[in-house]
Amino acid sequence: MRAALVLITFVAATGIALADWKSDLKNAAKQQAGAKVEQTLGLANPAPAGAAVYFINLKTGATIASPVLIQFGLKAAGVSPAGLQSAETGHHVVLVDDPQFDATLALPLDNPKIIHFDKGQTETALALTPGSHTLQLLFADWKQQAFNPSVQSEKITVTVSGGAAPAKK
Repeated sequence: MRAALVLITFVAATGIALADWKSDLKNAAKQQAGAKVEQTLGLANPAPAGAAVYFINLKTGATIASPVLIQFGLKAAGVSPAGLQSAETGHHVVLVDDPQFDATLALPLDNPKIIHFDKGQTETALALTPGSHTLQLLFADWKQQAFNPSVQSEKITVTVSGGAAPAKK
């Protein structure tokens, strides 16, 4: 009798574990298929609810020396590296001097005015040439694309004093 009870308990537990395993595999396959469709069709991910990005230590009108430390602020979302699909997360991008791009596509990686922080960085030392520059933060998803609606900071204008190299990571 005791052996039968142990056997029934084992079978029930194994069945539950098997059902969980199948469910997990099915959910992973759905997520992978959905990601492939998003990437192939270039569909923008919905923005995390209430997400906002901002410059922590810079304000419009500031006069700065180059290179300048820029700290990225984020609320109601998380930071993750590009290429890693994770819900409610993305990575920072700095837009220098109003670069032109198609927000419905992945952001270009070869435009020096669109600086990706796709390892999940939350600050940088940015070298800028002397003069006036506009800076704007943008939050991008795992496939280097802006969220829909776009999560971006206000554009700020700063003045760089002294000499420095062109903008870079």
